[in-house]
Amino acid sequence: MKSRWRRRTFESVGLTEYPPGPNLERLGGQQKVYVTRSGNDNIGAILASMGVEFEPFRGAFDCTLLFVNCDTPDHVDPRALAEFVRAGGCLYASDHADRLITQVFPGIFDFGGHVGNPGHVTVDVLDPELRDILGPRITVEFDMPAWSVLLGGRAEPILLSAEGSQQAGRPIMAYAEYGQGSIFYTCFHNKAQTSDREKRLLQLLVVKQFSTTSHQSFEQTGRALGLRLDEIRGLHR
Repeated sequence: MKSRWRRRTFESVGLTEYPPGPNLERLGGQQKVYVTRSGNDNIGAILASMGVEFEPFRGAFDCTLLFVNCDTPDHVDPRALAEFVRAGGCLYASDHADRLITQVFPGIFDFGGHVGNPGHVTVDVLDPELRDILGPRITVEFDMPAWSVLLGGRAEPILLSAEGSQQAGRPIMAYAEYGQGSIFYTCFHNKAQTSDREKRLLQLLVVKQFSTTSHQSFEQTGRALGLRLDEIRGLHR
């Protein structure tokens, strides 16, 4: 399956402020990241585990990459968000942010409601770069009920629920382009008891986004962000 990734220059995200550090500097250009306040997940914890500096979202869109947590208490203005992505911004959103995605980008992602059940889901890895690191199939845990089911739409699947798992054949994570920008949506997210394997998956998904925005390869981006990709490969072989 041929991927449609485009290489652009965007910036990063945040929930807690960090001073400029070496990791984003290694990617080149101006990388500025905003993260909304946590709700049912906290992607800021994954960014912090990678040494990626970010700032809390306060309503402005003068960033290159915006992370929207599931059920964040922050208000994200729909019109401003649409313009942010259309002009070249990169958006990451998870689970119950589906309502915002549907409002801002109608028809791109097709959702089936908050009907996902808790439990382990076996996932086929469709993206070639992630597949090279993780292998063709992994297992993730949904620790909470009523997670948002993604039926498809015009988005490109990155992770797909495997045959025999709940929601088989449906995307667990997908990517879409909108104007000059990009949207990443994931049903799976960071949780209180994220396992080492799931933490690595989320870190690699972050690498994927920074690779898309920095004009660098997945391997280069992973190294710049301090991940030992060969070690991760070994753990999944």
